[in-house]
Amino acid sequence: MVAEEHADVLVIGAGASGGVAALHMVSAGMRVVCLEQGDWPDRGAYPGATPEWEILAAKPWSSVPSVRDGPADYPVDLRDSDVGILNFNGVGGSTVLYAAQWPRMLPADFRVRSLDGIADDWPVGYDELEPFYARTERQFGVSGLGGNPMYPPGDDPPLPPLPIGAVGLLLARAHARLGWHWWPQSNAILSAPFEGRHPCVQRGTCGSGCNEGAKGSTDQTHWPAVVAAGGRLVTGARVRRLTLDRRGLVSGAEWVDRDGNEHVQTADVTLCAANAIGSARLLLASAGPGHPDGLANSTGLVGRRLMMHPLITVTGLFDLPLGGWQAHAGGLIQCLQFATSDAARGFIRGALWELGSAGGPMKAVFARRGGGVWGPAHYRHVRERLGRSGQWAILCEDLPEEHNRVELSDAAVDSSGIPAPKVTYRLSRNSLDMIEWQIARATESLQAAGAWHVDAERKLANGHFMGTARMGDDPASSVVDRWCMAHDVPNLGIIDGSAFVTAGSANPTSTIAALALRAAEHLIEHRADVPTPDRAFTVGGFGPAPPAPRGHSDGSGVTFRPASPGVGAAHRRRLEVLADALIPAGDGMPAASEAGVAGEGLDRVLIARPDLTDALVAALDEAAGGVDTVEELSPPSLRTLRYVVAAAYYLDGDVRRRLGYPGTVARPVRADAFPEYIAEGLLDHMLA
Repeated sequence: MVAEEHADVLVIGAGASGGVAALHMVSAGMRVVCLEQGDWPDRGAYPGATPEWEILAAKPWSSVPSVRDGPADYPVDLRDSDVGILNFNGVGGSTVLYAAQWPRMLPADFRVRSLDGIADDWPVGYDELEPFYARTERQFGVSGLGGNPMYPPGDDPPLPPLPIGAVGLLLARAHARLGWHWWPQSNAILSAPFEGRHPCVQRGTCGSGCNEGAKGSTDQTHWPAVVAAGGRLVTGARVRRLTLDRRGLVSGAEWVDRDGNEHVQTADVTLCAANAIGSARLLLASAGPGHPDGLANSTGLVGRRLMMHPLITVTGLFDLPLGGWQAHAGGLIQCLQFATSDAARGFIRGALWELGSAGGPMKAVFARRGGGVWGPAHYRHVRERLGRSGQWAILCEDLPEEHNRVELSDAAVDSSGIPAPKVTYRLSRNSLDMIEWQIARATESLQAAGAWHVDAERKLANGHFMGTARMGDDPASSVVDRWCMAHDVPNLGIIDGSAFVTAGSANPTSTIAALALRAAEHLIEHRADVPTPDRAFTVGGFGPAPPAPRGHSDGSGVTFRPASPGVGAAHRRRLEVLADALIPAGDGMPAASEAGVAGEGLDRVLIARPDLTDALVAALDEAAGGVDTVEELSPPSLRTLRYVVAAAYYLDGDVRRRLGYPGTVARPVRADAFPEYIAEGLLDHMLA
């Protein structure tokens, strides 16, 4: 076992909270080490600027770890969960793939017990966090419009708002007529040049990495500065457990590198920043003498009260060419009309609505239930949706319930043999009632904007994890104190979303960042009061920090590696026939075979997605065994065939031209453009 150089502070996880805290502490002269099990993402490998963007975003750049299945990912046991999870392991954490929506929690969100008689109040409130919201908004480069009447007074976002687009204007007009709240959403996406970074070019591909660096992910905004200031960021470091000295203080962590070699990193203070699933998993895996149920878990609350923001989408279709693919993929506008409690609704708390961009052809093809529409009706289905939709993503506030929890799985381990986390999450009656009520209101909103058809999706996967190590002043009913330091282990901090007492309905990253900055500042100011552990290992000086890499292509799961197609001539002839049954000529569009679906288009798809090759060959072999129609194929074969045919067809340049779809072209934001909604007075009812 290799003993690494001792640190003042060990940070576990290089995501949002870890980046914010590490930069503040290293800037104060502290020796900081961060262990991150993923790698540095390579911005040049992000697929958003390529025609293959949608098919690459569906696998190697998916935000679903079980789909992406990279070496840095760990499995999550979801057998007892109503919803799936989104997560990314690497420098920047989930900020690499998030949509970068950056709303603040509301003052009422911190006082749920006082206002609604349920859950608990936070030991801190909005007013105490407001200065930290303002400071981290500048660090991440947040664009937005000040004066939101749902927020109390405070600093405005540092950059002007991003455009809301044609669909945002439609919904803004509708809400002005309804007298409902709407406001340009705040996003950690640049609307103007900022501190050496380029502004957004509106490709709408934020969810698979930002090619321009306009999105505020900590692999750009924080970690390079940490490394430049002398901090040490170790990638490919999978932490097995936290270690203790003889007095019960955390002395550091044991971790395993990519080659299976074991290491020990000692530190005076250890901060968990691995998200509310990853940190809970680590604390539970660190059980030992004095901590039989997991570290910092004398209350039994570690892993309990998991909140995940039940996510629903409500989509409206419009008889207008809105060009909805040309946007940022964060929020265009927000609605907080129904974000707080109203007893007349029959449930507690509320939801935040965020209007999203439309996506490309593949999203249109497989819209609604994922099976698509095939045959002569295919083109109408696609044309009705491509660039003509508006979608409310609705984040419902779930309550902190102890049966919703993170445990160690008895059925799954990661590639290092460490038990996987098991998520048990069931939607409560309160959440189910809220979901249906919010769908009804969002339907009303879209119909008021002119939508001719509205549809809703329930129980979607989400990447918001909160509450598994809640903060509080009473050690008997909380895991960490108001400064995010563990009651049981005074030199252990938990600075991610684990500390949340209630979820609110806002995307949590802005609050996580504010809490992490506040915790780091307090730790620096009170460093002398924090007990330090015995050093199990003594080594030499801290040494120079390695430079931050620009990216990796070592098979770490971050950089895409193409493979050859491997489909023979007989398979291609069979594919032409089946493809034309799925997408025949008509409505001014060529048949699939005319668009090269079995030739160059297929090659492009399988080079981008070699994982589809074996399944496609199996489907084509099944078709050769006496299947008369496409629909007679087995469900797995039919799904593969439909996906490959659609992917190859909509890569064709002529097909795209006939649809009027330009692809993910860059169209830089004009920060000096005067917003139409100001000229039309669409915010007047809010400001009145």
